[in-house]
Amino acid sequence: TAAVEPSGEGVEHDVPDSVRILLGDGTPETYVEYDELVAGGVELDWRRTPDGVVHAATLEGVAAGLAWAAGQWPRRFEVAALLEDPSRTEELARDRWFD
Repeated sequence: TAAVEPSGEGVEHDVPDSVRILLGDGTPETYVEYDELVAGGVELDWRRTPDGVVHAATLEGVAAGLAWAAGQWPRRFEVAALLEDPSRTEELARDRWFD
Protein backbone atom coordinates (compact mmCIF):
# COMPACT_ATOMS: atom_id res chain seq x y z
CA THR A 1 0.00 0.00 0.00
CA ALA A 2 1.42 3.36 -1.03
CA ALA A 3 1.81 6.03 1.63
CA VAL A 4 -0.50 9.03 1.47
CA GLU A 5 1.35 12.19 0.48
CA PRO A 6 -0.93 15.13 1.30
CA SER A 7 -0.26 18.71 0.29
CA GLY A 8 0.24 20.64 3.51
CA GLU A 9 -1.05 19.81 6.95
CA GLY A 10 -4.69 19.39 6.09
CA VAL A 11 -7.65 20.61 8.11
CA GLU A 12 -9.55 18.31 10.43
CA HIS A 13 -13.35 18.67 10.24
CA ASP A 14 -16.11 17.17 12.34
CA VAL A 15 -18.52 15.00 10.38
CA PRO A 16 -21.89 16.82 10.25
CA ASP A 17 -24.67 15.31 12.36
CA SER A 18 -26.88 14.79 9.29
CA VAL A 19 -24.17 12.61 7.73
CA ARG A 20 -23.62 10.68 10.97
CA ILE A 21 -27.36 9.95 11.18
CA LEU A 22 -27.47 8.79 7.55
CA LEU A 23 -24.42 6.52 7.80
CA GLY A 24 -24.97 5.15 11.31
CA ASP A 25 -22.72 4.04 14.13
CA GLY A 26 -19.65 3.21 12.02
CA THR A 27 -19.25 6.80 10.85
CA PRO A 28 -15.93 8.42 11.77
CA GLU A 29 -16.11 11.44 14.09
CA THR A 30 -13.81 13.50 11.85
CA TYR A 31 -12.03 13.60 8.49
CA VAL A 32 -8.99 15.51 7.22
CA GLU A 33 -9.30 17.72 4.14
CA TYR A 34 -6.41 18.69 1.84
CA ASP A 35 -5.96 20.77 -1.29
CA GLU A 36 -4.31 17.76 -2.95
CA LEU A 37 -3.84 14.13 -1.98
CA VAL A 38 -1.33 11.79 -3.64
CA ALA A 39 -0.45 8.13 -3.00
CA GLY A 40 2.22 6.33 -4.98
CA GLY A 41 2.44 9.26 -7.39
CA VAL A 42 -1.29 9.09 -8.21
CA GLU A 43 -3.65 11.95 -7.34
CA LEU A 44 -6.62 10.74 -5.27
CA ASP A 45 -9.96 12.14 -4.16
CA TRP A 46 -9.79 10.22 -0.87
CA ARG A 47 -7.94 7.60 1.09
CA ARG A 48 -8.64 5.79 4.36
CA THR A 49 -5.40 5.03 6.16
CA PRO A 50 -4.82 1.91 8.29
CA ASP A 51 -5.48 3.95 11.44
CA GLY A 52 -9.05 4.54 10.17
CA VAL A 53 -8.63 8.24 9.33
CA VAL A 54 -10.39 9.46 6.18
CA HIS A 55 -8.22 11.87 4.15
CA ALA A 56 -9.89 13.69 1.25
CA ALA A 57 -9.19 16.38 -1.35
CA THR A 58 -12.66 16.85 -2.87
CA LEU A 59 -16.26 16.96 -1.67
CA GLU A 60 -16.91 13.72 -3.55
CA GLY A 61 -13.84 12.27 -1.86
CA VAL A 62 -15.11 13.20 1.59
CA ALA A 63 -18.47 11.60 0.78
CA ALA A 64 -16.92 8.42 -0.61
CA GLY A 65 -14.40 8.10 2.21
CA LEU A 66 -16.99 8.51 4.93
CA ALA A 67 -19.43 6.11 3.25
CA TRP A 68 -16.68 3.50 2.82
CA ALA A 69 -15.47 3.88 6.40
CA ALA A 70 -19.04 3.45 7.70
CA GLY A 71 -19.70 0.39 5.54
CA GLN A 72 -22.40 2.32 3.65
CA TRP A 73 -20.83 2.65 0.18
CA PRO A 74 -24.20 2.90 -1.66
CA ARG A 75 -24.99 6.06 0.38
CA ARG A 76 -21.99 8.07 -0.93
CA PHE A 77 -24.12 10.17 -3.30
CA GLU A 78 -26.54 11.07 -0.50
CA VAL A 79 -23.58 12.02 1.69
CA ALA A 80 -22.26 14.28 -1.08
CA ALA A 81 -25.69 15.93 -1.39
CA LEU A 82 -25.81 16.56 2.38
CA LEU A 83 -22.29 17.96 2.47
CA GLU A 84 -23.13 20.28 -0.39
CA ASP A 85 -26.53 21.36 0.95
CA PRO A 86 -27.40 20.38 4.55
CA SER A 87 -30.94 21.74 4.07
CA ARG A 88 -31.72 18.58 2.03
CA THR A 89 -31.70 16.38 5.16
CA GLU A 90 -35.49 15.91 5.33
CA GLU A 91 -35.86 15.48 1.56
CA LEU A 92 -33.23 12.74 1.45
CA ALA A 93 -34.73 11.05 4.52
CA ARG A 94 -38.12 10.88 2.75
CA ASP A 95 -36.45 9.34 -0.30
CA ARG A 96 -35.19 6.48 1.91
CA TRP A 97 -38.66 5.54 3.20
CA PHE A 98 -38.94 2.72 0.66
CA ASP A 99 -35.36 1.41 0.89
